[in-house]
Amino acid sequence: MNTESYRFQLGNLAIYCLSDGSMDYPPGHLFANVPKSQVEGALRERGLPVDCVTMAYTCLFIHTGDHRVLVDIGAGRMSPSTGRLRHNLQAAGIEPADVDTVVITHAHPAHVGGTLDDEGQPVYTNARYYLWKEEWEFWTSEAAFARASERQVAIARANLEPIRDRLTLLDEEAEIVPGIGVLPAPGHTPGHVVVCVSSGSEVLLYIADTVLHPLHLEHPDWCSIYDVAPDRARASRRRILDLAAETGAWVVGQHFSPFPSLGHVVKSGEGWQWRPFEGIGTT
Repeated sequence: MNTESYRFQLGNLAIYCLSDGSMDYPPGHLFANVPKSQVEGALRERGLPVDCVTMAYTCLFIHTGDHRVLVDIGAGRMSPSTGRLRHNLQAAGIEPADVDTVVITHAHPAHVGGTLDDEGQPVYTNARYYLWKEEWEFWTSEAAFARASERQVAIARANLEPIRDRLTLLDEEAEIVPGIGVLPAPGHTPGHVVVCVSSGSEVLLYIADTVLHPLHLEHPDWCSIYDVAPDRARASRRRILDLAAETGAWVVGQHFSPFPSLGHVVKSGEGWQWRPFEGIGTT
């Protein structure tokens, strides 16, 4: 399997998991409300390093036949280890101009940092963009500075403003193109959404940052420093994980390592477990 591009069929839809790279984070950033010793113990039990957590940056491309849809735009050149999305799209035979629909799950840097090219122009020149209305209102308000870092606000505004005239703001669950819709999942940010993809009886949930790491499935009350409203984030996490487990949907946990961040969620006691895929029909 290509370590940066993975293609499979979901019913009649061609789905591509595409890597934008990865980054290492201090464990305390992802599990901010938990004693350090408890986090280190949980990481050791799983054979993971205790000094850093590697987070994949996995975006989604869907070819419906009539539409070419990109979900999230990657981090761009946020660090030397990110900014791979455009290359991996092209390696899969997809040019930026082919994309006609872009769904933005939320406006954190890892999701909108790749919006513009080096000249400050939108990379996806023929696309219509979709964002939850509350997300736009948050990042363009002064209230954002009290709940997010100055850097996060600056990056959101710098990448959203140039696409303002191409942007459709959503305020209810909606099907954006046939088979692709959004479900509100606020808390990580005020207007964070999950993308639901369906074809026939098959369903895929791109949960974005509803869950940042598989440990959050087992411990759904653990929160990161990036959750602007932790109580709402926990409620959304439980609702979306219940939905994923009950429906048996394929799940893309955008930041789950290793790539392609694809698997299933199953109920386990008071929490859930992550079951990474072991190979599904590639084409």
